[in-house]
Amino acid sequence: MAPPEKEERAKDEGAAPKKCSSGIDSPKGRILIENYCPADALDRLEVDDGIKMFSRHHPDRQKQALLNVARSEEGNVVTAVKGDDLVAYIGIHHPSEKERWGKPGYDWLFEFGAIEVSADYREIGLADGMLAVAFEDPFYEDKIMLTTGFTWHWDLEGTGMNKMEYHDLGVRLFGKYGFMEMATDEPNIQMDNANLFMVRIGRDSSFSRYQKFATLLFANEWEAMLRGF
Repeated sequence: MAPPEKEERAKDEGAAPKKCSSGIDSPKGRILIENYCPADALDRLEVDDGIKMFSRHHPDRQKQALLNVARSEEGNVVTAVKGDDLVAYIGIHHPSEKERWGKPGYDWLFEFGAIEVSADYREIGLADGMLAVAFEDPFYEDKIMLTTGFTWHWDLEGTGMNKMEYHDLGVRLFGKYGFMEMATDEPNIQMDNANLFMVRIGRDSSFSRYQKFATLLFANEWEAMLRGF
Protein backbone atom coordinates (compact mmCIF):
# COMPACT_ATOMS: atom_id res chain seq x y z
CA MET A 1 0.00 0.00 0.00
CA ALA A 2 1.32 3.44 -0.91
CA PRO A 3 2.16 5.86 1.92
CA PRO A 4 -0.61 8.44 2.58
CA GLU A 5 1.47 11.29 1.18
CA LYS A 6 1.91 9.39 -2.10
CA GLU A 7 -1.81 8.60 -2.24
CA GLU A 8 -2.61 12.27 -1.70
CA ARG A 9 -0.13 13.30 -4.35
CA ALA A 10 -1.59 10.85 -6.84
CA LYS A 11 -5.05 12.40 -6.32
CA ASP A 12 -3.92 16.01 -6.41
CA GLU A 13 -1.11 16.00 -8.95
CA GLY A 14 -1.72 13.13 -11.31
CA ALA A 15 -0.56 9.54 -11.45
CA ALA A 16 2.18 8.11 -9.26
CA PRO A 17 5.31 6.70 -10.98
CA LYS A 18 4.71 3.24 -12.44
CA LYS A 19 7.28 0.50 -12.87
CA CYS A 20 7.30 -0.69 -16.51
CA SER A 21 9.40 -3.18 -18.43
CA SER A 22 9.73 -5.00 -21.73
CA GLY A 23 12.19 -7.20 -23.57
CA ILE A 24 13.86 -7.37 -26.95
CA ASP A 25 15.27 -10.54 -28.52
CA SER A 26 18.55 -9.67 -30.22
CA PRO A 27 21.15 -11.75 -32.07
CA LYS A 28 23.22 -11.54 -28.87
CA GLY A 29 20.41 -12.68 -26.60
CA ARG A 30 17.45 -11.22 -24.74
CA ILE A 31 17.72 -7.64 -23.52
CA LEU A 32 15.59 -6.46 -20.60
CA ILE A 33 14.35 -2.86 -20.60
CA GLU A 34 12.97 -1.30 -17.41
CA ASN A 35 12.41 2.13 -15.95
CA TYR A 36 13.32 3.46 -12.50
CA CYS A 37 16.39 1.26 -12.21
CA PRO A 38 17.43 1.43 -8.52
CA ALA A 39 20.86 2.91 -7.85
CA ASP A 40 22.14 -0.25 -6.14
CA ALA A 41 21.14 -2.42 -9.11
CA LEU A 42 22.63 0.09 -11.54
CA ASP A 43 25.88 0.16 -9.61
CA ARG A 44 26.29 -3.61 -10.07
CA LEU A 45 26.09 -3.38 -13.85
CA GLU A 46 29.06 -3.22 -16.20
CA VAL A 47 28.86 -0.44 -18.78
CA ASP A 48 29.26 -1.91 -22.27
CA ASP A 49 32.35 -0.79 -24.16
CA GLY A 50 30.17 0.57 -26.97
CA ILE A 51 28.73 3.26 -24.67
CA LYS A 52 31.15 6.12 -25.10
CA MET A 53 29.67 9.26 -26.66
CA PHE A 54 28.80 11.22 -23.51
CA SER A 55 31.58 9.86 -21.30
CA ARG A 56 34.28 10.06 -23.99
CA HIS A 57 35.34 6.44 -23.40
CA HIS A 58 35.19 6.67 -19.58
CA PRO A 59 32.55 4.10 -18.52
CA ASP A 60 32.98 4.82 -14.80
CA ARG A 61 32.17 8.46 -15.44
CA GLN A 62 29.02 7.50 -17.34
CA LYS A 63 27.90 5.15 -14.59
CA GLN A 64 28.39 7.86 -11.98
CA ALA A 65 26.30 10.29 -13.99
CA LEU A 66 23.49 7.73 -14.18
CA LEU A 67 23.78 6.97 -10.46
CA ASN A 68 23.36 10.68 -9.77
CA VAL A 69 20.14 10.65 -11.81
CA ALA A 70 18.84 7.50 -10.11
CA ARG A 71 19.46 9.03 -6.67
CA SER A 72 17.97 12.42 -7.51
CA GLU A 73 14.46 13.47 -6.57
CA GLU A 74 12.05 11.89 -9.10
CA GLY A 75 15.00 10.83 -11.24
CA ASN A 76 14.40 7.97 -13.67
CA VAL A 77 17.06 5.84 -15.35
CA VAL A 78 15.67 3.56 -18.04
CA THR A 79 18.09 0.71 -18.64
CA ALA A 80 18.57 -1.91 -21.33
CA VAL A 81 20.49 -4.81 -19.83
CA LYS A 82 21.99 -7.93 -21.41
CA GLY A 83 23.11 -10.25 -18.60
CA ASP A 84 25.10 -7.96 -16.31
CA ASP A 85 25.93 -5.43 -19.03
CA LEU A 86 24.28 -2.04 -19.51
CA VAL A 87 23.92 -1.74 -23.28
CA ALA A 88 21.65 1.33 -23.50
CA TYR A 89 20.08 3.88 -21.21
CA ILE A 90 17.88 6.94 -20.81
CA GLY A 91 18.21 9.51 -18.03
CA ILE A 92 15.21 11.66 -17.03
CA HIS A 93 15.47 14.23 -14.26
CA HIS A 94 14.56 17.74 -13.18
CA PRO A 95 16.60 20.43 -14.97
CA SER A 96 19.69 21.67 -13.20
CA GLU A 97 19.37 24.95 -11.32
CA LYS A 98 22.38 26.09 -13.37
CA GLU A 99 20.22 26.04 -16.53
CA ARG A 100 17.47 28.47 -17.48
CA TRP A 101 14.95 25.62 -17.18
CA GLY A 102 15.81 24.88 -13.54
CA LYS A 103 13.56 27.36 -11.74
CA PRO A 104 12.02 27.03 -8.25
CA GLY A 105 8.36 26.10 -8.36
CA TYR A 106 8.66 24.17 -11.64
CA ASP A 107 8.56 20.70 -10.08
CA TRP A 108 6.36 19.54 -13.00
CA LEU A 109 9.15 20.26 -15.51
CA PHE A 110 11.48 17.41 -16.47
CA GLU A 111 14.45 17.05 -18.78
CA PHE A 112 15.01 14.02 -20.97
CA GLY A 113 18.70 14.38 -20.36
CA ALA A 114 20.34 11.64 -22.38
CA ILE A 115 19.75 8.57 -24.48
CA GLU A 116 22.52 6.32 -25.72
CA VAL A 117 22.69 2.87 -27.28
CA SER A 118 25.95 0.97 -27.35
CA ALA A 119 27.59 0.97 -30.77
CA ASP A 120 27.52 -2.84 -30.54
CA TYR A 121 23.74 -3.01 -30.07
CA ARG A 122 22.35 -0.59 -32.64
CA GLU A 123 19.62 -1.15 -35.22
CA ILE A 124 17.67 -3.65 -33.10
CA GLY A 125 15.07 -1.18 -31.77
CA LEU A 126 16.56 -0.36 -28.37
CA ALA A 127 16.04 3.41 -28.55
CA ASP A 128 12.41 2.99 -29.54
CA GLY A 129 11.94 0.25 -26.95
CA MET A 130 13.32 2.39 -24.12
CA LEU A 131 11.16 5.35 -25.10
CA ALA A 132 8.09 3.11 -25.15
CA VAL A 133 8.85 1.93 -21.60
CA ALA A 134 9.58 5.47 -20.41
CA PHE A 135 6.26 6.85 -21.63
CA GLU A 136 4.14 3.86 -20.70
CA ASP A 137 4.45 5.44 -17.24
CA PRO A 138 1.40 7.72 -16.71
CA PHE A 139 3.37 9.85 -14.25
CA TYR A 140 4.52 12.13 -17.08
CA GLU A 141 1.06 12.84 -18.50
CA ASP A 142 0.49 15.99 -16.43
CA LYS A 143 4.12 17.07 -16.76
CA ILE A 144 6.14 18.99 -19.34
CA MET A 145 9.42 17.52 -20.55
CA LEU A 146 12.14 19.04 -22.69
CA THR A 147 15.04 17.44 -24.47
CA THR A 148 18.08 18.84 -26.21
CA GLY A 149 20.40 17.24 -28.73
CA PHE A 150 23.79 18.78 -29.47
CA THR A 151 25.76 17.88 -32.56
CA TRP A 152 29.00 17.51 -30.58
CA HIS A 153 27.48 14.52 -28.73
CA TRP A 154 26.36 12.67 -31.85
CA ASP A 155 28.20 9.70 -33.30
CA LEU A 156 28.14 10.96 -36.87
CA GLU A 157 31.14 8.88 -37.89
CA GLY A 158 29.74 5.66 -36.46
CA THR A 159 26.28 6.14 -37.98
CA GLY A 160 27.45 7.52 -41.32
CA MET A 161 24.94 10.37 -41.05
CA ASN A 162 25.45 14.09 -41.47
CA LYS A 163 24.20 16.53 -38.83
CA MET A 164 20.82 17.23 -40.38
CA GLU A 165 20.13 13.55 -41.01
CA TYR A 166 20.83 12.83 -37.35
CA HIS A 167 18.65 15.79 -36.35
CA ASP A 168 15.78 14.47 -38.48
CA LEU A 169 16.20 11.00 -36.95
CA GLY A 170 15.78 12.56 -33.50
CA VAL A 171 12.67 14.47 -34.59
CA ARG A 172 11.05 11.28 -35.91
CA LEU A 173 12.01 9.20 -32.88
CA PHE A 174 10.92 11.68 -30.21
CA GLY A 175 7.92 12.83 -32.24
CA LYS A 176 6.50 9.32 -32.00
CA TYR A 177 6.21 9.86 -28.23
CA GLY A 178 4.64 13.30 -28.25
CA PHE A 179 7.65 15.62 -28.49
CA MET A 180 7.55 18.59 -30.86
CA GLU A 181 10.21 21.05 -31.95
CA MET A 182 10.00 24.48 -30.34
CA ALA A 183 11.95 27.70 -30.80
CA THR A 184 14.18 29.14 -28.09
CA ASP A 185 17.06 31.59 -27.82
CA GLU A 186 18.99 29.35 -25.41
CA PRO A 187 22.64 29.96 -26.46
CA ASN A 188 23.86 26.35 -26.58
CA ILE A 189 20.96 25.32 -28.79
CA GLN A 190 21.57 28.26 -31.12
CA MET A 191 25.23 27.34 -31.61
CA ASP A 192 24.31 24.99 -34.48
CA ASN A 193 21.21 24.92 -36.67
CA ALA A 194 21.22 21.14 -36.45
CA ASN A 195 20.96 21.14 -32.66
CA LEU A 196 17.72 19.70 -31.38
CA PHE A 197 15.23 21.23 -28.92
CA MET A 198 11.95 19.41 -28.42
CA VAL A 199 9.20 19.57 -25.82
CA ARG A 200 6.59 17.07 -24.69
CA ILE A 201 3.46 18.53 -23.12
CA GLY A 202 1.63 15.74 -21.31
CA ARG A 203 -1.97 15.24 -22.35
CA ASP A 204 -3.18 16.18 -18.84
CA SER A 205 -0.83 19.12 -18.37
CA SER A 206 -2.61 22.39 -17.61
CA PHE A 207 -2.49 25.46 -19.82
CA SER A 208 -1.11 27.46 -16.90
CA ARG A 209 1.89 25.13 -16.78
CA TYR A 210 2.47 25.62 -20.48
CA GLN A 211 2.28 29.40 -20.01
CA LYS A 212 4.88 29.28 -17.23
CA PHE A 213 7.13 27.07 -19.33
CA ALA A 214 6.78 29.37 -22.34
CA THR A 215 8.22 32.26 -20.32
CA LEU A 216 11.52 30.34 -20.17
CA LEU A 217 11.92 29.93 -23.92
CA PHE A 218 13.21 33.44 -24.67
CA ALA A 219 15.46 35.57 -22.49
CA ASN A 220 15.14 38.38 -25.03
CA GLU A 221 11.94 40.21 -24.06
CA TRP A 222 11.37 41.63 -27.55
CA GLU A 223 11.69 38.20 -29.12
CA ALA A 224 9.26 36.79 -26.55
CA MET A 225 6.75 39.58 -27.31
CA LEU A 226 6.99 39.02 -31.06
CA ARG A 227 6.26 35.32 -30.54
CA GLY A 228 3.36 36.00 -28.20
CA PHE A 229 4.93 34.81 -24.93
